[in-house]
Amino acid sequence: MDTEIIDIRKHTIEKILTKQDDSFRWGFDEKQARERPEYLHYSPNFKSTLWTLLLLADIKAPVDIPQIKPPIRLITEHFYNPAHGIFSLPDMCRFPIPCLNGNMIYLHHYFKTSHSEILDKTIGFFAAYQRFDDGDFKTPKSYPYCSNTFCNGKHTCYWGVTKLLKGISFIPKIQRTKEAQQLIENCIDFVLHHEVCFRSHNRDEFLHRDIGKLTFPNFYKSDFLEILWLLAREEVRNGRMSRALALLRSRMKDGGFWELEKSMNIIVSIGQKDCANAFITERATEVLDYYGH
Repeated sequence: MDTEIIDIRKHTIEKILTKQDDSFRWGFDEKQARERPEYLHYSPNFKSTLWTLLLLADIKAPVDIPQIKPPIRLITEHFYNPAHGIFSLPDMCRFPIPCLNGNMIYLHHYFKTSHSEILDKTIGFFAAYQRFDDGDFKTPKSYPYCSNTFCNGKHTCYWGVTKLLKGISFIPKIQRTKEAQQLIENCIDFVLHHEVCFRSHNRDEFLHRDIGKLTFPNFYKSDFLEILWLLAREEVRNGRMSRALALLRSRMKDGGFWELEKSMNIIVSIGQKDCANAFITERATEVLDYYGH
């Protein structure tokens, strides 16, 4: 398996890099860019520059690939909103967007760009304002929630929490501010309250129809495996993880591999649905090597 994943990773990275244009972009659609310039580098969904960088990080691309730093600078300049000190889209009905900000923190720290004042401000904002509600919040019209029920409705958007968890988990612990550490601890508590992937008010049901399907890559929706993988990165051991771990063990096939259960429409293929998947198997093996097979 080790040799196989190395070869698949290398081949996948090569295919992705060949699809980058001369301006260091992926999936650039000139017509769409003219019609909706505010979504440049975000659209088309899962094929544009933002999503392709996340794909490269998720497949563990080497951090020193020269074609990666320029597009990170490109999307940072495009998405960062200095007036609010976070990454955002122009659509204020979806402000603030924790999943976008968690993903940007993840990209900067996975690819080891210098930790900047921009990232400190972003973490500070979400340390101050990120909510962890479980069905009892009324979204105010005032700043910073601005009637955004997508991210801060009665129940806080779970994807926003898991992406903030993901972003901060890639900041070395020795480099984390007190704000960053408190924020990630709050994210972990919220995840454990939901036993990784289950509803808090009906614990026999998945929190979302997709969270129980092994998916790769994980752009803004996390599956239960990604969350377990992040908890392992943070060295979390808690009995409220037991059902999710049992679920992961139950999905292992006789040959010691896991299948891709939900495919994504991404810029290159990383494997066929319902077939053994090297990236999912690598991640699942890392989790069970830590928690026990």
